[in-house]
Amino acid sequence: MKKQNPVSKWIKEYGIVLVLILEVILFGILKPKFVTVSNFLTILKQSSTVCICAVGMLFVLLTGGINLSVGFMMSATGMICAIFMVWFGMNPVVAILLAMIVMLLVGVVIGSVVAYLNVAPFIVTMAFMNVLKGFSFMVTDGRNISDLPDSFCEIGLGSFLGIPIPIILMALALFLGYFILRRMYAGRFFFAIGSNEEAARLSGVNVELTKILTYVISCFFATFAGIVMLARIKTAAPNTGNGLEFDVITACVLGGVSMTGGEGKIYQVLVGSVIIAALNNGLIMLQVSEYIQIILKGIILLLAVIYDMMQRKRKKKVVIAG
Repeated sequence: MKKQNPVSKWIKEYGIVLVLILEVILFGILKPKFVTVSNFLTILKQSSTVCICAVGMLFVLLTGGINLSVGFMMSATGMICAIFMVWFGMNPVVAILLAMIVMLLVGVVIGSVVAYLNVAPFIVTMAFMNVLKGFSFMVTDGRNISDLPDSFCEIGLGSFLGIPIPIILMALALFLGYFILRRMYAGRFFFAIGSNEEAARLSGVNVELTKILTYVISCFFATFAGIVMLARIKTAAPNTGNGLEFDVITACVLGGVSMTGGEGKIYQVLVGSVIIAALNNGLIMLQVSEYIQIILKGIILLLAVIYDMMQRKRKKKVVIAG
């Protein structure tokens, strides 16, 4: 079999980083204020919510699944936390823990339906997207909840040693995802199921339990992201997470995570998230219409998926030829 050129191999592995660099250069030329330290910090803060949630989405995509409910899971998390803190006067830590427990139970239910009833993840998570959307609007009759405790809002607006806390929490989420995937023995199970589920089962992997764990992890990171998002905007709104699942999936696929399972790395999630945030930031600076931004992100997702499928086909041909 022909040996791959080192340059081609590097471009294939880290080409998405080059895309990010070119994006920064382009916006820097068009809008010099784009390339300032303060704006870079703003971009990282803006990418934090999507990136944290995308870490959880990575686990789902690795197994060949998908979770369309993460956007309204973030909204529901915000509503639950706000209700506990504002209406019932609970300590923010207790409110966060209770919201986390509720969302993890949702993850168990989603994972169980997918694993044991063999219902397509697309259908199950789309159903729960509507359940969580309805819940978010029902509990407050569609009204927003504000006047959150200042101590809670520090999570999204404060800083530590000059570094915004959302960026620190994003780094923590990335490290946690890396640790689970690369440093824990069970991490290889997610890759195995996505590559060949039947082979993984024959190798002794508990496929059903791993799938449940996958959606629990996804819900954990979505809840984590929802808490950061709530603390940043200081208001719980029923539709806050509307459409965010699209940005999360785009960030993963654009970064190089395969939609068909079995392939993906943590750094790809980070790069994909920053590219999306930088794109939003740059287009806003250039005063581009919000509708055009949505169209561009749709095109980007489509191109990323097409590229992923082409790479898959190319690999199959190489294996057959070998």
